[in-house]
Amino acid sequence: RRHVHEFYDCIATQFDKTRHKPWPKVHDFLSSLPPFSLVADVGCGNGRYLGCLSTGSTVIALDRCAHLVARADAANPSR
Repeated sequence: RRHVHEFYDCIATQFDKTRHKPWPKVHDFLSSLPPFSLVADVGCGNGRYLGCLSTGSTVIALDRCAHLVARADAANPSR
């Protein structure tokens, strides 16, 4: 487990640069949720799916990699 955490800490910048477009089926699912939904995104990475949620939704986004959480937060200030 420690190796995986260290690995993501090392590749966080590259991961962020190459993982920015949501997968279509995940996007469609999140977009279909009713307004004011409560969503938990466990392993949110850089937050690429946070923008898919309807207005008024609340999201709890978690990730082990602090750099990716910071990137998710910066990219989605209203969440």
